[in-house]
This record gives sequence, structure tokens and C-alpha cells, in this order.
Amino acid sequence: MILLELLPIIITFLFLIVILSYYVLIFLKTKKPKKERSFSSITIIIPSHNEGRYIGECIESVIAARFKGKKEIIVVDDGSRDNTIEIAKNYIGKIKLITKRHTGKSDSINRAISLSKGELIAVVDGDSFIHENSLQEIVKEIERENVAAATGVIKVRNRKKFICMWMHIEQLYSSLMRHIFSKINANIVTPGPLSVYRKKELLKVGKFGTKGYAEDVDVTIRLIKKGYKIRFTENAVSETNMPYDTRGFFLQRTRLARGLINILKRNLSLNTTIIDIYTLPLLLFNYVQAAIMGAFTIYQLISGYITYFFSKGIYLDFQVLNFFFEWFSVIGFVKWTYRVIIGNTPLTFFTAIGIVSTLLTYPLYIYAIAKYDRKFDFWHLIPLFFMFPYWLLIMIIYIYCLPEYFRKKQFNIWKKNE
Repeated sequence: MILLELLPIIITFLFLIVILSYYVLIFLKTKKPKKERSFSSITIIIPSHNEGRYIGECIESVIAARFKGKKEIIVVDDGSRDNTIEIAKNYIGKIKLITKRHTGKSDSINRAISLSKGELIAVVDGDSFIHENSLQEIVKEIERENVAAATGVIKVRNRKKFICMWMHIEQLYSSLMRHIFSKINANIVTPGPLSVYRKKELLKVGKFGTKGYAEDVDVTIRLIKKGYKIRFTENAVSETNMPYDTRGFFLQRTRLARGLINILKRNLSLNTTIIDIYTLPLLLFNYVQAAIMGAFTIYQLISGYITYFFSKGIYLDFQVLNFFFEWFSVIGFVKWTYRVIIGNTPLTFFTAIGIVSTLLTYPLYIYAIAKYDRKFDFWHLIPLFFMFPYWLLIMIIYIYCLPEYFRKKQFNIWKKNE
């Protein structure tokens, strides 16, 4: 019983330490590696499965992207059941089109790599749109000494679609994390919407792994463990279209959660690289924190409702709505902090670190918005004000996916719009 009471305190305290480490990295000054060489050719691979809604815009953005040298574009249709192939065929002459049965994203990328002619390999998901200067900016990082891969800022293109508002903030925050982690070569994600690799180094690690959903994390880890650097640039931007229906969102998020579990199972070990002592343990902590604090929070929410309302025969009225509104919005945190300040709520160690952790977390979201969107509008305000429901939803999905740990195998097959 004592352990169960201490567990949330321990988790919250560790979370505070993690947040403080982010601030250290934000202010950390590092030297960029020197330019090592120039590249005169690039192959952009667009893996696609049921991307008829977005594939045309994606291809056009890649065609328009600037690059000083030869640019080869390969679209791989991975057994689509919609009109992806028909749309892609309209660009024959400017692209090469590979059609194949549905064997997964990694296998699709690897097939294209085997046929590619470029010195560099770029991957752009079929539901994404890259900015015109993105390739040339990201290549500047690839040309630096001992750099095997580089990535940039990921935004949500359809961010005005309900849940996509929250996903956009999440992507900006993730971009900030990749940015600060790259300072110490601790970034383990080269995301699908836009990443570029040196082909020679990619071949040395066996291309993309087909065992596991998180192929972008898996290949990055293998590159770092081979001694290569992974870079980030805020000048390269890719906008990706996120699923906004319930089924599409659930498929995407469970795939991500299960992919992370598989990555941890295969890669978590005490070693000498920074990712072994910082990034991967941090990834494990984030998952454990989500599962434990998610369960703890759900318990508090339900028990509070039962104690104050249900037990008294009150099922739904203004007070009930206000109870949930305060839980789900930043108002609840503000009131809780105010009650602590004026002495109505006892100032315990748990409340102190809980308040400090939250106060330090929100500026990171705001900083990411300011840094990468360079504006603040209504579509930022809503998810920031109601961040808790999205956070809780992700925690529930993490808990739901915990049995994945006991699965022996995981194959890189993804389903979209089916």
C-alpha cells in the first residue's frame, strides 16, 4: 500500500528531472560538425499505401523541391486498394513508379533503394508535403562530418481537423525534442514525413528493418550505434496529413505505441552510447510514466466523481460538468495551484513537484510553437487549454498496448484507409 502511494510521487519527481534535462539541452551550446563533402545526386522515395487523397500533392511538392544536382523520384505503391496508382501514373516522366503487393513500408523503401541511383536517399511519406527549400537545407546537414542522416521540422497540414489540433502541437513538441537531442547525438527518430540519409551508410546497416513497426527509429538507432551522427535543421519543413477519424487515429497511435515497445525490447541495454544511457531509458520512462500515471489519473477521476456526485444520487448537472471541465482544462491546474498558494490545499512534496513539473512543461509547448510556427492562433489555444484529455487518451492507448511486450514477433505492415 505504501509503495502504491509513493509510486506517483516517484514518477512525478523523475518526470521533473527529465523536464529539467530538456532545459539544460535547450541552453546547451554545441559546435556544428565541419562540412565533409558535397553530394550531387539524391533519390527521393515516396512509400504509399492507400494515399489517393494526398499522393498528388506530395509528388508535386517533391518535384518542386530545390536540389543542386540530379534528383530522382521513386514512388512505391505498396498494394493500394484506392486510386493511388492512377494518380501517380499522371507524373510518369518526372517520377519512377514501382507497384508491388502489400508487404509493408520498410520493404517498399528497401525495394526503391535497390533501384536508386542517388548518393543520398530521402524518404517522404505519401501523405506529406515538403517545403520548396527543405531538401537543400537538410542536405547541408548531411554534408557535415560523419553525419549519416538528418531530419527537420514536422507539422500537421490538416491541423484544423478536430483532434489534429492536438497532434500538431505534439509534432511541434517532438520536433523540438529532436532538435535538442541532436545537440548530443541522442535523437533516435528520423521521421517518415521527411528524412535524408547517406546511401552508403544506410547500406552498411542493412537498410530499413522489416521486423517492427517503428522503422524510422530502428534505422536511426543502428546508425548511431555504428558511430554516425544524426542531425536536425529547423529550416527544413514537412507537413503531414494526420488521420482525424476515430478508427484512423486509433490505428496510428496503437501502431506507434506497439512500435516503441518493440524498439525497447530489441535495443534497451546498458552500453556506452548516449542513446543507451539517456534516450532509450528516457523512452522507457515515458512509456512507464504514461501507463502508471494514466491508471492513477483515471482512478482519481472516477473516484472523485463517485465520491462527490454518484454516491449522492447526482449523475449529471452543472456541478458535474464543472468538475469534468476543471479536470480536462488548464483551469483545474490554475485553481489547484491557487489553493496551494493561499493555503487551502496543503503544500506537500507531491503537490510541489507536480506544480513545478507542469509549470515547466507548458513553456516547452509554447516555445515549440513560437520557434517553428512563429505565430499563435486559435488552433494553438484550444489544444493548449485542453491538453489533459489528449494526454489522457494517449495514456489509455499506451496501457491498452502493454500486452504487445509478450508478442514474439512484429512485422512492418501498415494499414491505412481500409
